[in-house]
Amino acid sequence: MPARRALHVVTGKGGVGKSTVAAAIALALAARGARVLAVELGGAGGLGRVLGVPSPVPVMAVDGAAALAEYLTRKVRLGRLGPRLLAHPLYRAFAAAAPGVRELLAMGKVRDELVLQDRWDAVVVDAGASGHALEHLRMPAAAARAFGAGLVHREAAVNAALLRDRAICRVHVVATPEEMPVREALQVVAALAALDVPLGAVIVNQCRPVAPAGIDAAIARLEGELAAIARRARGWERIQERGVAVLEAESGCRALRLPRVWTGDVARVLAGPCEEVLS
Repeated sequence: MPARRALHVVTGKGGVGKSTVAAAIALALAARGARVLAVELGGAGGLGRVLGVPSPVPVMAVDGAAALAEYLTRKVRLGRLGPRLLAHPLYRAFAAAAPGVRELLAMGKVRDELVLQDRWDAVVVDAGASGHALEHLRMPAAAARAFGAGLVHREAAVNAALLRDRAICRVHVVATPEEMPVREALQVVAALAALDVPLGAVIVNQCRPVAPAGIDAAIARLEGELAAIARRARGWERIQERGVAVLEAESGCRALRLPRVWTGDVARVLAGPCEEVLS
């Protein structure tokens, strides 16, 4: 079992397999004997589907509006007025118009589960697409600056401190090896540095095996449809290698390559390679 708690946050461009990678990390931690909670920010989505039913790792969907209601109920001590206040149209209008508050309290819920509850050694967060994830990661520090004192400042400050804690928190950035996902991954890496939030692994998902030496000469001897298929595969491999090279050169990190998997239980297949994320 891990000696200390850990927070793993996973993000990247839509469609690169963030939920699958988050599930694989959660399974890798559980295989080590850790008590793991998987969290989806923004409500139930892909993570629960990837892990399956019943899930081998508990999954919690954290919605900002629900986190705000829980916060008001527990910390402001609304008492018997709570249900009536939270059902009032003015409250619903406030919650809908205050995305920063929702994001702040969603991260507070993640911190509560990791730090205040004595149930989990690790929390793995599927933070969604890059822009959505960065808003959640940015908000605690921004709120701590905006509110110089008081309850909101204290809550924001402890959440911001957790996200900056390199002994606990790591944000893993996932891409596939094409130009747009690579560029978005590099933007996230730069944003994390500006926020002083620790970067974990830079992960390239759905990688093809690198062809052996002499493959081009062998392809040149092929004819017909087989030759066309081989040339297309070789073209995709060149795109992949260019994308990985750009990502590594501009991020300054070695990319962790995850293979393209064709089986139905993708997260379990990738749990082994994701062990490197935990080292």
